[in-house]
Amino acid sequence: MKEREAGDGQAFSPLSLVQEHSLTSALKLELERMIFDGSIGAGERLNESILAARFGTSRGPLREALQALGEQGLVSFTRNRGAFVRQLTIDEAQELYDLRAALDDEVGRKLANTLRDDESASLEKLLRTMDKEAKAGNIRRYYPNNLRFHDLLVTYAGNSRLAEIYRRITRELHLFRLQGLYAGGAVPSNVEHWNILKAIQSGSAERAAAAMRIHIEAARARMLKAVKRR
Repeated sequence: MKEREAGDGQAFSPLSLVQEHSLTSALKLELERMIFDGSIGAGERLNESILAARFGTSRGPLREALQALGEQGLVSFTRNRGAFVRQLTIDEAQELYDLRAALDDEVGRKLANTLRDDESASLEKLLRTMDKEAKAGNIRRYYPNNLRFHDLLVTYAGNSRLAEIYRRITRELHLFRLQGLYAGGAVPSNVEHWNILKAIQSGSAERAAAAMRIHIEAARARMLKAVKRR
């Protein structure tokens, strides 16, 4: 069977990519976005020639971007075959969910004591948008906002090292999280987000940690259910 290869499709202007970033950084960000939104699937080959033509650039900056994605755990390299979007095993995903659960517990407890009113208002506004996307079944729009909600929680917690570790885990888990959402998990997921925010707003560290724990375990269950359906 012919291997799936990323890169076919609409061409991108390199000029638009370098407005705010170096070419390598811009290519990395665009490839990361394509992996996160499902445009490039797990296990898919990242053909350098096709991608370079698509982005209108040479293969050098593209190769550097792929190496950077490899350091993030999103891309793996096979000798004589090239780069592929990394595929996690169930056991690897379970370990990452365990780590995320521990971090979420700390974030919830911290925010129960430190979340400001303006931060709370920003989270409420985002969740209202996500409600509409979840009910419409628009996972392509919901998923990036889902990532943003959790990233804001970690950012507002004010621990840069914790945020760095959390973001790496998030990048590695993205495919399994997407599968859970596409299997009908967006609406319950956002109900859990509201419960998290309300618990944090209550000022109770225990309640906030419990809401975070319920959400991560529900997300894990959705992921496992979706994987079993494949």
